[in-house]
Amino acid sequence: MKRAECLGLIGHPGSNHLAYQLVAALQFAGYDARFETGLFWTGAGLLPKLTALLPGRLRAAVERDLKRRSHAGVDPARVTFQPVPEVMYVASTRLKLSAERQLAAIAWRNEVFDSNFAELVRRSNPRFVIGHDSSALRAQRTAQSAGALAILNQVIGHIEAGLDIFAEEARRAPEFAETLPLPPARVIDICRREAIEADRVIVPSDYVRDTLSARGVDPARVFVLPYGVDTARFRPAPRAPDGKFRVLFVGGLSQRKGIKYLLEAAKRAAIPGMELVCVGKLAGGEAAFAPYANVFRHVRHVPFHEVHALFQTADVFAYPSLHEGSAFASYEALASGLPVVCTPNTGSVVRDGVEGYLVAPRDVDALVDRLRALHRDPDLRARMATAARARAEEFTWAHYGARLSAWLDRELGISA
Repeated sequence: MKRAECLGLIGHPGSNHLAYQLVAALQFAGYDARFETGLFWTGAGLLPKLTALLPGRLRAAVERDLKRRSHAGVDPARVTFQPVPEVMYVASTRLKLSAERQLAAIAWRNEVFDSNFAELVRRSNPRFVIGHDSSALRAQRTAQSAGALAILNQVIGHIEAGLDIFAEEARRAPEFAETLPLPPARVIDICRREAIEADRVIVPSDYVRDTLSARGVDPARVFVLPYGVDTARFRPAPRAPDGKFRVLFVGGLSQRKGIKYLLEAAKRAAIPGMELVCVGKLAGGEAAFAPYANVFRHVRHVPFHEVHALFQTADVFAYPSLHEGSAFASYEALASGLPVVCTPNTGSVVRDGVEGYLVAPRDVDALVDRLRALHRDPDLRARMATAARARAEEFTWAHYGARLSAWLDRELGISA
């Protein structure tokens, strides 16, 4: 069988750009890959017509959000929609619900999506089905009943590994506990069953693979596929001297990302001229961050089209996450020529001592030591910056697509 004769269904209920990259990669490789999602902007059809009816300022805001749900490499003719659960979920995010209720809303959306996606699988008779963690159990089971290969795209470490970490953090740093809301029990059960029951599991890092293996998933069924980065957009650029040693963090400011340990390291390091810039939404209340008010500069939001320039203002990227899949921002930092200081749990492709440093989770002393080393040795920073860019060039989205399609060929017995 040829790729063009091989029907595959990929489902994702939300707006994760990884799913778009995956679909685009398989379509580019020649697979008959079809995408089921909540909302996707194609520039045609009913969605732009409805958006055009909105008042001016609201229309501009809605269009801006919707246009981010797009990818030039995805064939609009092979995208189908489940708009109702996604619209209702997005509406709920505007109501300032508690974190727990937000997670409950996501769970409801994912369950509705999975049920409908399973029906599409039943009708379509595909060769393979790719779902995403917490929204794929019914579709997986339907695929297996139809003789299709059921693939789970596990984008973050096993949920139970995360819960163990959250429980430990609640003991260690109770002031940050509200940044770690717990999912409903049924979501935990769904995620556990998805990973165990899937025929194959795609993961972005060794960290995710190891969390699955520790909970009974056969490593032989797991394929480690690192993400990619747009190396044309994210690239090094000369930086005008301003007397600052700028350390950048980009991501949600929550304890899952190890934010307290980074703030504490910046405080203890006391590096002359150091500026820690933390870009992202503040999770939980502000009280936990108050003791560090003079330690970091908070930038709540940077428009998508300006993010690449943000990396070009920094000397070092720090991301001491406790529980990830494979942080996109770490790839963007590498492509921008920044040494990266992160944990193995970040799931980065950084190699210790080459493109930056790997430090153990929660190890503030190690963070302090590595930041001081990078500050006092510009030549070290320059060597790591050059290595960082070279490393990123091994992990473009083209590499991602080639690795994915070659693996799928082997699993399905396809000849390109």
